[in-house]
Amino acid sequence: MGTMKRLEYMTILRQKLVDGGLGNDEINDALEFYEELFLDGGYENEEKTALNLGDPEKLAQQILAENGAVGFVRPEYKMEDAINNQGKQTVPPPQPDHNIAPDNRNLAAVILVIVTSVIWGPVLIGLLSGAFGLAVGLAAGIFSIGCAGIGLIVMGGVTAFQAPPVGVLLIGVGLFLIGLGVLIFMPFCKLVIGLFKKFFGWLTRSLKTVFNNVTNNKAVNENG
Repeated sequence: MGTMKRLEYMTILRQKLVDGGLGNDEINDALEFYEELFLDGGYENEEKTALNLGDPEKLAQQILAENGAVGFVRPEYKMEDAINNQGKQTVPPPQPDHNIAPDNRNLAAVILVIVTSVIWGPVLIGLLSGAFGLAVGLAAGIFSIGCAGIGLIVMGGVTAFQAPPVGVLLIGVGLFLIGLGVLIFMPFCKLVIGLFKKFFGWLTRSLKTVFNNVTNNKAVNENG
């Protein structure tokens, strides 16, 4: 069996249990148990955990044979005892734990972020404030171009009665400035709004990912 990650392993295991005719509740119970084993081992040990569990097809056969009639019963055993030297599945001894240590690095990362927030927090707020101020300043500059264009058109209309060539010139320059302002202002606003949406979306997803990882680790530790 080649090395595989959690998602590939669990996908194969689910499909084999479905093909074997195991009920949905029993399938979900089984997948939840083996998902916890991967969470215990941590992301960087997914291939090792999959190797310790053995071939997902053989594991599915064992689950179907042992639990098909009574529903899924969570086995309790050490991971190193799950597979013998020949790579064949053995009957796990009734031991209460396994040797994959919980991954607490996400919790440590959250604590580190909170402790150092007094340093990076003001810096981040300053950068965001500077970016917002720059965006507002540029928007105001572009808007002023359009206002200048309107002023020139009004001035050109008044001047046209006294000096028609000058009035027409002023109106033409005014129309040009208005067109330039509109041409720049709309794409600029879309660009700024898009950048802010992407930043806050990235920040929200990052915080949610860290929170979910910490919550999963905490749940595994409490169950483990």
